[in-house]
Amino acid sequence: MKEAITSFGITSMAIDKEGSRVWRGRIRDILNRQWDPIGGCPVDEYDSYVGKIAAMVRDNATDEAVMKYFEWAEAVHMGFGRFDAERARAVIASIRELGTPP
Repeated sequence: MKEAITSFGITSMAIDKEGSRVWRGRIRDILNRQWDPIGGCPVDEYDSYVGKIAAMVRDNATDEAVMKYFEWAEAVHMGFGRFDAERARAVIASIRELGTPP
């Protein structure tokens, strides 16, 4: 994000929308390639999780907090009743390697 002055003289943070879109697209790719708890789904299957995960990373959520979100998604939201913590740790590591959003 870049600092910008609004017409009212208030400092705000300008968002690199294209960079953010690319960054979220990479998160989507990781979810489809590495996470994929359903297995072999359409590429948009996990899109509803991208925004929350991106926000958590942007807001410096701990790995434990992100892990709990994956646990909720798999065990509760998708209804599997189980959770693959090892897979989630690998996914979180890959997402962290992307760095923070632009």
